[in-house]
Amino acid sequence: MSASEAGPPSEDILAEIEAAEQRLRHAALHGNVAALDRILADDLIYVDQNGQFLSKQDDIDLHRTGALKLTRLVFSDIRLRAISEDAGLAVVRVDVRGHAAGVAFSATMRYSRVWRRIAGDWRVISTQSTFIA
Repeated sequence: MSASEAGPPSEDILAEIEAAEQRLRHAALHGNVAALDRILADDLIYVDQNGQFLSKQDDIDLHRTGALKLTRLVFSDIRLRAISEDAGLAVVRVDVRGHAAGVAFSATMRYSRVWRRIAGDWRVISTQSTFIA
């Protein structure tokens, strides 16, 4: 069967990406830098809500140093798209609370993440976050 006859990627891909999203949520909520290191691709491109570029190390350092401490991180309105057998897109509404640089915050945001299977594991290769008014 040719690639054009194979049809869309299986629902299993979407389930795997959804599970990876939940692993990411858990790691971020608990500041688990070892898990974040496994989940985020080494060449991650992250555009934050202020339009700034962050690297994987920048993101992990926020958690490692305590500059970002999350107390609530709820994902909802999750929309998933398979791009291929090894790539997918997740767009997620996130209700978040915590402290950034010692200042309490609460926000509702939308995250778009591109996931890619690398050496058998799903990793975030790109993230963009936006405040929802």
